[in-house]
Parts: sequence; structure tokens; C-alpha cells
Amino acid sequence: MQRDAFLERVRSSIRAATLPAGLPEDPGALLPDLPRGSLVEEFSSAAEAVDAVVHVGDPGAVIRSLVATYGPGPLLTWDPSTLPVERAAEQFAALGCTSLPTVVPGDPVGRLRHQGAYEEAQFGLTAAEAGFAETGSIVLRSGPGRPRMASLIPLVHVALLPVDRIFRSPMHWLVEGEPNLGEATNVVYITGPSRTADIEQQINLGVHGPRHVHIVLV
Repeated sequence: MQRDAFLERVRSSIRAATLPAGLPEDPGALLPDLPRGSLVEEFSSAAEAVDAVVHVGDPGAVIRSLVATYGPGPLLTWDPSTLPVERAAEQFAALGCTSLPTVVPGDPVGRLRHQGAYEEAQFGLTAAEAGFAETGSIVLRSGPGRPRMASLIPLVHVALLPVDRIFRSPMHWLVEGEPNLGEATNVVYITGPSRTADIEQQINLGVHGPRHVHIVLV
């Protein structure tokens, strides 16, 4: 077909086109039609498919196992009041993990010294606001007492996720969980460890974030 004839057909179709009538009522949020099943099992399977590790059981036993596996080291943690497991940070401390300061100094020298200490961070301990069975992702909301660096800098990110905060999909969370995201300064979706590909298309984990992600269901 010649270009001019093709364009004329397009123009003719546009002139004759009409928009479909809108629905008489707001249909509300359109939730994905996902198969129903065990949210814990589906979440665990999806998370492990993207190289995260999901733990079910005594959080204290999980913490002891992690420190035994990776060795004790500096800990960057959220405030205890923001964690769903009491004394979780204290259990790391009892195993030889020293807590790093989370308040950034105002002076340039103190700021550089503070940032330099992050390079040695072994563990990051946070809560997770929600988890998605569809993808195995978790959501973190940073803010006062919940530093973003705890999930971005350490070698090992340990996220405590309440089982009743697992949803089928992000849209189910937005509808059923009422997260009020407009009040958040920063929301992070995490799907497994940090990953990137080199020029030979080889996947490398931990280049731009934690090498290991452990999700503890509580």
C-alpha cells in the first residue's frame, strides 16, 4: 500500500471513530484474578525462585543460625519499637554483632566517618510491611527509626514479615491493607537479592545491594 493511501485510511478511521460509553458506576479497584491457595506456601515458593530464603519457625533460632552461617559482624538495625519480634536486635548483639549508629552527624567529617562504617555492615535487620505471594516480593517503608540503609548496604538483609501481612499481589495490598502510601517518604519493593548482569550476561548477586536476603515469617 502506498504511504499516502495508508495515511488517508488512518485519517478516515480517526474521523469516524467514537469512544465507548463509560460505565455508569465506578467499578472500583481491579484486582488480579489469581488462583487461591496457601499464601505462605505461594510466597515462600516465589521468594525462593528469586534467590531469597524464607524461614518459618522460632525467630531466635533463625538468628542464631544466620550468625553461625555468616559469622558475627556489625549490625545495622531498625529501632526495636518498629520490629515485630521483641529483642531481635539484642539477640544479634548477644551473638557478637555490634550495632552501627543510624543517626547521621551534621558535620562533614562526622558524616564521612559515619558513611565509612557502613562498608563493614554484615547484617541489616528490618521489618517488612507486606509480602506478595504473586512475586515473593516484600515492601519496606522507611522513616524515623527505620533507616533505608539497613536494607541496602549490609551483606545480609534479614526482614521480619508477619504472616498476616502476606497478600496475593501488590494491588490486593493497596486495597485490603490500606497502606496510606501518600504519608510515606520512601517505600521500597524488594524482590530477592540485588542482581545485575555483566557484559557476558552472567547474573551477579549483591553488586548493588545485599548479597543475601532472608525473610523470617513471624
